[in-house]
Amino acid sequence: MKNEVMSKQKQSIVIGGLISSAGIFFAKFIGLFYAIPFNSLLHTSENIAIYGVAFSIYTYVLNICTAGFPFAIATLVAKYAAQGDMQTSLLIKRLSNRLMIGLGLVAMLFMIVMSAPFASMLLPEGATNMDAMRNVLIIIAVALFVVPILSGMRGFYQGLKHMEVYALSQVLEQIARVAFLLGASAIAVYMFHADHVWSVYFGAMSTSIAAVLAILHIKLYDHKQMKEIKSRMEHRKVVHKSDQRGLYKELVFIALPFLISAILGYCDNIINTFYLKNGLEAYYMKDGALSAHASQEVILVVGAINYGVLKLMSIPMILAPGFTSAIIPHITSALTNQQYALVRKNIYECIEIVLYIGIPISFCLFAYAKPIYACMFPPAGSDMIAAQEALELCADVLRWFSVDAFLGTIAPIFTTLLMAVEMRKKNLRNLAINAGIKLMITYPMLAWFGYPGMIMASIISMGTLILLSAHALSKQFELKWIYTLRKLLVILIGIAGLYGCSMLLSSMGLVGYGNGRLIGICQLGINGLISLTMYFGITYFFGLPQNLLHLDFKKLFHHKAS
Repeated sequence: MKNEVMSKQKQSIVIGGLISSAGIFFAKFIGLFYAIPFNSLLHTSENIAIYGVAFSIYTYVLNICTAGFPFAIATLVAKYAAQGDMQTSLLIKRLSNRLMIGLGLVAMLFMIVMSAPFASMLLPEGATNMDAMRNVLIIIAVALFVVPILSGMRGFYQGLKHMEVYALSQVLEQIARVAFLLGASAIAVYMFHADHVWSVYFGAMSTSIAAVLAILHIKLYDHKQMKEIKSRMEHRKVVHKSDQRGLYKELVFIALPFLISAILGYCDNIINTFYLKNGLEAYYMKDGALSAHASQEVILVVGAINYGVLKLMSIPMILAPGFTSAIIPHITSALTNQQYALVRKNIYECIEIVLYIGIPISFCLFAYAKPIYACMFPPAGSDMIAAQEALELCADVLRWFSVDAFLGTIAPIFTTLLMAVEMRKKNLRNLAINAGIKLMITYPMLAWFGYPGMIMASIISMGTLILLSAHALSKQFELKWIYTLRKLLVILIGIAGLYGCSMLLSSMGLVGYGNGRLIGICQLGINGLISLTMYFGITYFFGLPQNLLHLDFKKLFHHKAS
């Protein structure tokens, strides 16, 4: 009976994590493929750099807003729901809406005030449209008011383990965003012959419009769900103002470490963004001056990193928010009921599943860097840099950043687990060490090695963070990583098979570029699908997907036959 309960619990976590990740994946998938036509609408490397840099700043500020209180909301709702106290859970929902409105307002005002200083700090030397940079930051500031409110509403249903709502909301938000972004930009550029910079403006505006539509969708779900929840409440007690103040304090007490954790934990991208321009200029500087060719190369690299590369990196990185959003309610419930064996089991499963899925996806960015970039974000080149040279440069950037994609997938899993198991002080200490290392060594590494130096700095800083976090979890819950390391070895054997298969298929002509975009996408798809099948087959032989994902085809076929 106990094993049956544990098995159901495991399936619940796997299903919840996969549903949440699937929702984020489809949202990112839509966002990835809209970039093909949107890349043409942006038209120039400078517009791409403006759009990418603005969204890097926006994403960092948004991550702070949406990683603090929404996780706290989910944690408290899960806690009181596990105790059967839905009255308090509903009160948390109301209180959290007020808090998120205030937080969003502060974030919006911050971005508006800082728009001019950021514009001059972030664009490389040689960029001419500083006004456009400032305008985009002001437009996108509105999203910093709306999106945190949406995230707080999602946090409530995350706490109730309604992951299907969490996932569907993200997909609908992204569909609305892409529809507005492409439609408005195409009308402005092709019908009214406006400057291509209007595509940047509409791209920034689309985020706010999509968030408003997603809020309306959750409101519709609320209308039905609240009736069902209230109808099941046998006794409704009046919550006094003193109790409300206590809940406010509890919410802030839980959220504050998450908030600090987000400030430190998401520092990697923001440090990269602020150091990238000056670091690359120092690397390319010859005889005290930056040549015209080097200046164009800096603009190209900055645009590639902040636009195409970050979009591609986000594919494996969806696993972190997907599985952590699913795991938090389960760990919170297990801790509330003092089921420590279940906590250990949840930690193992969350990390191992993310490793199993995240490593091959990250490695595909390395193995298929050139065809992916040629199909998705083909650089147009310029008077200083030929298109083929630009493609080679962008592909090399993506290969290096595939390592950062893997680190950015794994590190948030450990940091969120530490927060979920109430080891906040150690987590903040580890994050502060990570941020300190990253802050100190990124600029010198950039100046010495160029953009590869940025990844070397991330390997040192995030590698330290992962090791410290794994040690803290091991000490607290007596974790033994030997079986996880064995599974990692099997995963690496599968990766070797994937890479060998991809090289063989490429030598047979399935290279994915050079014959037009449509043919390239078809070749890339066939090559990638066969190679990933090879990875799955090798790991299936060793029993990994059966153990982690319950994908046992023998049992499945036997069940159907019977």
